[in-house]
Amino acid sequence: MALKPFGRFEEHSGGLPWSIFPRKRLDITYSDIMSAIASCFSLNEADRDNLATELETAFDPHGRALACLSVRTGFDLFLQAMAFPKGSEIICSSITIPDMLKVIHHHGLVAVPVDLDEDTLAMQMDVLEHSVTANTKCILVAHVFGTLNNLDAVSAFAKSHHVLLVEDCAQAYCGPSYNGHRDTDIALFSFGTIKTSTAFGGGIVRVSDRAILRTMRAINNSYAPRSRKFFLHRLIKYSVLHSLTTPAMFGLFFNAVSKLGYSADDVITAQIRGFAGDLITGIRQRPSMPLLFLLHRKLTTFDMEYVAKRKSKSEELEQLIRNIPQTSVPGVHAKNHYYWLFPVLVPNPRQVAAAMIQDGFDVTAGATQLAFVPQ
Repeated sequence: MALKPFGRFEEHSGGLPWSIFPRKRLDITYSDIMSAIASCFSLNEADRDNLATELETAFDPHGRALACLSVRTGFDLFLQAMAFPKGSEIICSSITIPDMLKVIHHHGLVAVPVDLDEDTLAMQMDVLEHSVTANTKCILVAHVFGTLNNLDAVSAFAKSHHVLLVEDCAQAYCGPSYNGHRDTDIALFSFGTIKTSTAFGGGIVRVSDRAILRTMRAINNSYAPRSRKFFLHRLIKYSVLHSLTTPAMFGLFFNAVSKLGYSADDVITAQIRGFAGDLITGIRQRPSMPLLFLLHRKLTTFDMEYVAKRKSKSEELEQLIRNIPQTSVPGVHAKNHYYWLFPVLVPNPRQVAAAMIQDGFDVTAGATQLAFVPQ
């Protein structure tokens, strides 16, 4: 049974001799896209506060949510609100988004990596215990690849050492049933282009402390909104890219790009890059009204069946490759794993990727937004 949005058409498309199944499917429908395009011409800026409140209440009925341009924006707002002294340390997962490190460094702070357990992708508690110093101000835990680990132990550790706990759920959104661990100080959620329930941008931050939330909101409200024209162009661009993700169309695209001498990895990565130019300037903007509209629509029409199907298919695949020598799936024993991505460790990743393409499956050995945090 095919995953959305192409249903049985995809099954027929996949049977053509040139077909290649793409590595990633945008989690959006054309109905979502057309509604968002219409909103670019119909929404009134005077209704911004009402729309933002509806969106934030849909995410967290207790009034702890803040809608912003991206997860990086939310994290930057938090660091601005806290104003930690220069040289303060942020303990973080050893695998994270490079832009999060750029935000940390912009504030004059030091990132201290903690290794992850390969089987769960959770922080190794023994390493965490040896990483705290007098300069530690907070712990940034990233749920990577769609894993969602229980944070009870990390939360208790943070409280005992009087440091704040930040939960990065950018890759772990699984619907309204989870909006952050009950004891995290802030939880960050992303709705970027390739994320679950994408709105082609936007982030939501759940902030436990009302005073910190008020400060973050005041800073966010001081930003100029990103233009509707920018978001309209994004909607049109991604609607075209979305049409290429049937196996038949993607196969034609992949082969055409390759014959022109370009790397499909490079072309795809360039099209989904979140911020070009100076990062801090780019993230210090408010969402446009159409982005707020699409965020609200995606939150209130979340497709749990799709996520459950993706999870079950990924678990089935893991079972099939479990006994292949020198092959493993990181995070397979995480308490909850929603497989936003399906990472596989193999001895020769580029050779495997090339072989998979020959068999009609697009996988990548290099195009990732994750990086190791340097010691």
